[in-house]
Amino acid sequence: MKKTIFLLSFVLAIHLTMAQRTVYHHQPLKLFNQGKEMFLEGNYTGAQELLLQYVPVSSDRLLKEEAKYMIAVSSFYKGVENSGDRMKEFLDEYPESIYHHRLKFLIGSSHFDKKEWKLARFWFDQADLDYLIPAEQEEFSFRSAYANLQLGNREEAYRLFGLLSKNSRKYRDAGNFYAGYIDYSTGKYEAALSRFESLRNHPEFGEQVAFYSAQSTFFNNRLDEAVRLAESFLNSYPRSEHATEMYRILGNSLYRQGKTTTAIPYYENYFAATAQPLRGDAYFMGLSYVEARKYNEAVQMFQKAVGERDALTQNALLQIGQTRLKLGEKQQAQMAFEAASRDNFDPKVRETAMFNYALLAHETNFSVFSESITLFENFLKEFPASPYTDQVNDILAETFLTTKDYQAALAAINRISRPGRRILEAKQMVLFQLGAQEFINGDMNGAVQYFNNAIGMGDYDLKARNNSYYWRGEAHYRMGNYPNAASDFQVFTQKASPADENYAMGWYNLGYARFKQNQFSSAVAAFQQYVAAENNKSRIEFADAHNRIGDCYYYNRNFAEAERFYSVAAAANPAAADYAAYQKAFVMGLQRNYQGKVDALDDLMRRYPNSQYIDDALYEKSRALVMMNREGEAINVLQQLVSNYPNSALSSQAGIQLGQLYYNTGNYQNSITAYKNVISKFPGTDDAKTALLSLETVYSELNDIESYVNYANSLPGGMRITVSRQDSLTYLAAESVYMRGSKSEAESAMLRYLQSYPNGAYHTDANYYLGLIADGNGNKQQAASYFRKVADANSVKYLDDALIYLSAYEYNNGNLNQALADYSRLANSGRNQNSQQTGQMGIVRTQYRLGSYHEAARAATTLLANANLSPEVSAEARYLRGKSLQQVNEVEKAMEDFQLLAQDTRNVYGAEAQFILADTYYRWKSYDRAESQVKAFMQKGTPHQYWMARALIVLSDTYRAKGDEFQAKQYLESLKNNYKGAEADIQQMINERLSNL
Repeated sequence: MKKTIFLLSFVLAIHLTMAQRTVYHHQPLKLFNQGKEMFLEGNYTGAQELLLQYVPVSSDRLLKEEAKYMIAVSSFYKGVENSGDRMKEFLDEYPESIYHHRLKFLIGSSHFDKKEWKLARFWFDQADLDYLIPAEQEEFSFRSAYANLQLGNREEAYRLFGLLSKNSRKYRDAGNFYAGYIDYSTGKYEAALSRFESLRNHPEFGEQVAFYSAQSTFFNNRLDEAVRLAESFLNSYPRSEHATEMYRILGNSLYRQGKTTTAIPYYENYFAATAQPLRGDAYFMGLSYVEARKYNEAVQMFQKAVGERDALTQNALLQIGQTRLKLGEKQQAQMAFEAASRDNFDPKVRETAMFNYALLAHETNFSVFSESITLFENFLKEFPASPYTDQVNDILAETFLTTKDYQAALAAINRISRPGRRILEAKQMVLFQLGAQEFINGDMNGAVQYFNNAIGMGDYDLKARNNSYYWRGEAHYRMGNYPNAASDFQVFTQKASPADENYAMGWYNLGYARFKQNQFSSAVAAFQQYVAAENNKSRIEFADAHNRIGDCYYYNRNFAEAERFYSVAAAANPAAADYAAYQKAFVMGLQRNYQGKVDALDDLMRRYPNSQYIDDALYEKSRALVMMNREGEAINVLQQLVSNYPNSALSSQAGIQLGQLYYNTGNYQNSITAYKNVISKFPGTDDAKTALLSLETVYSELNDIESYVNYANSLPGGMRITVSRQDSLTYLAAESVYMRGSKSEAESAMLRYLQSYPNGAYHTDANYYLGLIADGNGNKQQAASYFRKVADANSVKYLDDALIYLSAYEYNNGNLNQALADYSRLANSGRNQNSQQTGQMGIVRTQYRLGSYHEAARAATTLLANANLSPEVSAEARYLRGKSLQQVNEVEKAMEDFQLLAQDTRNVYGAEAQFILADTYYRWKSYDRAESQVKAFMQKGTPHQYWMARALIVLSDTYRAKGDEFQAKQYLESLKNNYKGAEADIQQMINERLSNL
């Protein structure tokens, strides 16, 4: 804006008279002279205003330089914030200026005033003292000395202060004081006291001199004199900022003189007045409190003594552990002993701390990363002659049974060259636990191997051996090895006591293993043993056993007994009585009680409208009605089945029956429609072929063979009237090659078949086998393309297998929408309960990954309503429901799921649930609940140590939130030293928190 006004004035000046122009040219010199005069008088504001007007209109180079110099210096003396920058700008413009020495001194002074010592010294070093006026030379020397002192250049500072103390009138006392201070700070206490002597009553330095004199005598270990001087200082300067240090000197000196009772009050004043006490004094104060039996106060002091890793910290940590033991706080004592045992500044401290740490880890079962085993082993290696050695050997055997890290325990046992019986008992139990862990993780082969090893040890631990038989049987059963499963369950039931928690279930599982082998009579005997042994009659298995007994009698054609046991099963578990009701109705039909069968099926459909057996019930009802010659009613029932359950495995058979019944009643057009529906909805299936053959009969009855031929010839090749013999032979030859195990040759044969007959009768079969071959070769993308053709063909024979493969493939490759469609189709059309559950579980997983949390939670709820879920599926569904509910802020409901999951920390969902519960309580600021949750988790233990580590980080955060930073730090240090995982996020979280602490 000023520039604009100036330019406008210049334009107007063209029109002025020559006389006016002459006056204008004399005006700049006047501005300069007046400005310089004000500058010399110290009127820097006025000088700056005039000189700023002068510079733009001046053409005199020398005067203009001087004016700019005075403007820059005026800024400094006015205290303008960026005055240093203005002087630097002048030097940039006039590097050879005669004023540069003074300006560099003033620039240095501007940084000095801002306590920018490094920059101040830089500029002072460039100024020549000889070019400054005497007053400035004295100021220069002091400021340069002080800046060097602040930068730690004590030697140069000491030289300059020494010169000032001899030659300067203004800074003589200051030079003497700061030179004395440097003597003090470099440990030359006698020299410092000599300099301070002349300043003892100085109005400016007297207090500081008294303070440094007391400190100097204290540091010289003249304790009596230090006490006298400190007391004198407090009497003279009770409100001094140095009073706190005097209390420290008094407390420290008196403690070292053995006067702990007298020292405590002075120390208490010291600690009350400082936020950062010296660690050594905190340690002395802690020892003083221990002598006074003030243990809580002692712990607080010892915690203040903990700092960098050194001997003092190690001793303080040992004292914390021993004091915590006096307070009965074993867990906190253990953490302190652990921290003290990490270093070896004092070997005796390390030995004592390591033993106490290991002992407490064993006694409290507080060893989440199996520290107790390695601790005892390391202790014996490092201190073989320790007085604690015998005690350690006795404890070590017991420790193997209390650890949760069984791999570490087994490795430790195997390192013992001559194990005794107690160690071998522990080993057998450890092997069993490892097998159980592999079982939980779904590795049945690994589980069997560990159970084999446990059983092979013999009878050291009978419970471990018997449980190994039981769970090995479970593993064999899961792998479909029913003979081996039956053998193991048989041995278990013979060897285990009836009081064993798994005794009844051993009989139940034995029954199933025999049932799966069609050994129905022996299965009945086992199930009946279970029924007799089971004390909890409300268990699902109790009702299920009666259903299986009924099934066994049914297969042995003892229909009366079958019906009786189905009735007992229904009464035992009304919530799952639909199967028993269905089987009971079916048995009535076998006994030719068709009306009873119809009534029973109607009762089932009325009482259980959502039962999975509704489509079966409708189909069987139609068959019973036909047997009673009530074909019109049967037609209505079949129409209901076909309409309401189009994806049922029975839909195609119902369609054929419907066509037959329409034909029997003379309703040929409806018969044709029914058969055609089967052909169009289930192309390529045996039922479709049957429908086409039946359709020929209907058209023949109508004497309309031409329409039949036209229709049949319009269908794909596999649906024509007569399947090509060459088509059949080509496929069957390829299938024969596959069955012989020649996969590569079979692949070529199947491809040739599809090239010749792309819509042949067996094109679905060929694509299915090609999918299996591609998957076996590791080409999952190609396999998926073949299975997709199978699924698109809607072949009931292979549909479940194809959808199971495709849904998993799409899910794993991130094609979530397609995966969801495949899982949904599997859940709705699966031919058995396992397939349907696989689809339902897939829906839950996929909806969760898609971020459709409401849908994921609803799908999980639907799945969990099924009483026949495996524990693994149930745990995952509950976990995903809890996580989904968290995402939609239904945290209270989510917590219910996590609380149930957290009961079993052997699986990863339970371990993570423990962490989630603790973390949620922490976020709710329910710190006591968070602490209790983590400690309970630590007592339970888990093989999934990542989540244990995350929980311990929450515990550290909790302690910090509660103001206990020492405990917070110790848990982090313990985690850092004992956690064996390599996850980067754990280390990052630990390091970030430690740096903040």
